Amino acid sequence: MSTRDIHDERPAREIYIDFVGIGWIRLPPFTWGRVTLVPMLKAYVDLPPYMRGVHLSRSYKAVRSMTSEHVYREPEVLAERLLSLHEYSGRALVVLRASGLVREGDDYRSFEASKRVLYARGVGVTRRVWSYRFTTSNACPCALQTSLELTGRPLTHMQRVVVEVTLRGGHAEVDEEALISGLSSIVQPSLKGYLNRVEEVELIKGLVERPMFVEDVVREVASWIRDNLKWFKGYATVRAISFESIHEYNVEAALRVKLG
Repeated sequence: MSTRDIHDERPAREIYIDFVGIGWIRLPPFTWGRVTLVPMLKAYVDLPPYMRGVHLSRSYKAVRSMTSEHVYREPEVLAERLLSLHEYSGRALVVLRASGLVREGDDYRSFEASKRVLYARGVGVTRRVWSYRFTTSNACPCALQTSLELTGRPLTHMQRVVVEVTLRGGHAEVDEEALISGLSSIVQPSLKGYLNRVEEVELIKGLVERPMFVEDVVREVASWIRDNLKWFKGYATVRAISFESIHEYNVEAALRVKLG
């Protein structure tokens, strides 16, 4: 058996490569508190110009050395392990995304989460990004107000709204269960898998009693973030997309909140 490793050979074109990695690797689901997550990840390292290829089995070994919960909650630990195994690399990037459920009484609310952590040898974390995405419903306040004035009846149209919150910077120790539960609670009532007729009427009634423009949605979320993440050293971006039911276009709004 040959002991020669062609990964260590000099390449024909000696050019630095920013990132080489593996993914998407599916990880086992885990639960903490009210939150259940099913994560998957990509793991990258950079490659110096004098090496032909990355030893990718080392990256897989690093991933499998940690539980899925540990990887998700502390991706910087995985990045550090990647650099310990890839002694020729100077930077590691870990990208996570997950589908999740937040328990709400006897029901669940679905969401999506993602993380990106860039780690440099001898420096530590140089970039950290969290993102959370929820889907909800909304009633149009303009049509509602106009219908009341013209007909005396509360007529309006509904739309599905996707709300995304992205955090950049900050400290590694974030209480994500509280963060996800808090963000979930401030957007409009969640989409339901099962509704009997009475529950359906109650849900629609709640939407009509609190109609919101997409501008109202991003301001409401931003206000909660400003009040509850004062300790976070960084900034948040709030984005909402309203998938209009009677217009041929969608409506988007976005704002940025400085924190800390």
